[in-house]
Amino acid sequence: MKVGYMKLQLLLIILLLVVTMTACDQKAATPAGAPGKWDSEKIVVHGLQEQDFEITLGDLKKLPAVTRRAESTRANGKKIKVDATGPLLDTFLQQYGKTQKDFSCVRFSAKDKYSIAVPHDILVNRPVILSYINKGQPLEDDAQPVQVVIPGERAMYWVGSMNRMDFETGDSRKPANKVVFLDTAARNLPQGDYQYYDSVDQAIKTQDLIAKYADINDPTVARVFMKAGDGLQKNETKTNFLSAFIKMTGQEAPKFLAPQLPQGMHIKGLLLIIYGRTAIFNYAEGTTCLPKQTFEDKEGIAFSQIVKQIGLAGGNRYKFTSADGKSIELATTDLGNGGLIYQNDQGAPAFICTGPSGKKMVDELLSIEVLP
Repeated sequence: MKVGYMKLQLLLIILLLVVTMTACDQKAATPAGAPGKWDSEKIVVHGLQEQDFEITLGDLKKLPAVTRRAESTRANGKKIKVDATGPLLDTFLQQYGKTQKDFSCVRFSAKDKYSIAVPHDILVNRPVILSYINKGQPLEDDAQPVQVVIPGERAMYWVGSMNRMDFETGDSRKPANKVVFLDTAARNLPQGDYQYYDSVDQAIKTQDLIAKYADINDPTVARVFMKAGDGLQKNETKTNFLSAFIKMTGQEAPKFLAPQLPQGMHIKGLLLIIYGRTAIFNYAEGTTCLPKQTFEDKEGIAFSQIVKQIGLAGGNRYKFTSADGKSIELATTDLGNGGLIYQNDQGAPAFICTGPSGKKMVDELLSIEVLP
């Protein structure tokens, strides 16, 4: 009996020690607005006043805060779970008589040069939290002073170590009036070795692509729109875009990337680029995500589907040009069955349609232009 009693006492002591140690290990939750060593960190704000100005983390801490649980997945498959505490972007904007819905996009930039523009459709439908506490504790040093958290959206929008906000209104972009097929265009551009992890792939420079097939000096271009086959959409700055590459072979090709850009700014399975009034469309990627159509013995993508994806400007006539410079012009009434883009025996895009004037074909299709 005495031995059993001593064992029970010993067990109770051990349990008490475990509870005490656990309690010591747990840090008390940091209340919203509590002072911290990063409070003087500055964040540049552009687009709310006539001139840029700066705020600090301390300024954000003075605003009413919310706490929201959110989960997302990084491009590498890693899941992120947060209990984000901080003011809503709308709460910050209230001071300036604005809401996030007033902007065509908001670009958040980080200390490591990562940046991403949050488009209008997200700003309309999702809360944006300027978080400075996660799970009751201050952010890790590499995420200070603020992490942007948008519950329900991809982790690419969750910008850590955020130090700049650009608020943009309006969209001066006109509909594209020309589409160039990347599959064909890349064959006519210099391709160089690109070291991608353990493989050496072939890549083209975005600057070469745009200089040859679009107006690289178009003064209306401030941002370049890109869309991936999995539905991801991004607006990239003109400078970042023109300093990058498109990897045409190997894993995740075609892939927008550059050594100087953080991994999170890369785009795999690139489907569409819109630079000014020129769209660059990758047919091979289109076959993985767009509905298929069959014409005669050929399977491909309906011309109307590509027009829809791009938002191609309306016109009465279209000019179809092949890689060798030969072209045909067709009125909308000549398209008959609407036309099909398919892959020829050499693996290049080609066009076929039948209409009142008979069958029309363009082999190794390079571009389609909208004519007045």
